[in-house]
Amino acid sequence: MDGVVQDAVAYAGRVRPAPPRTPNYLRFIVTGAVVGLVVGAIFSLVGEPAADYSAGSQIAFFGVIFAGLGALLAGLLAVLLERRP
Repeated sequence: MDGVVQDAVAYAGRVRPAPPRTPNYLRFIVTGAVVGLVVGAIFSLVGEPAADYSAGSQIAFFGVIFAGLGALLAGLLAVLLERRP
């Protein structure tokens, strides 16, 4: 029984290296999608309105397109941050 306590004390004195930090992919992708949605909405409001579509459908169209692009770019950024030395 005495050996178990000594091993525990010897282990407690060692310094364990911290595990490598990796980005949280879901947070990156969701944040990129939300930012893209906002940019797409602003893009549709600043641009010239189309005659055949309402303002709401333009915001939805550009918002979805830019949200997908934002999620893709944010995912790529997370992969690049994970692979850096």
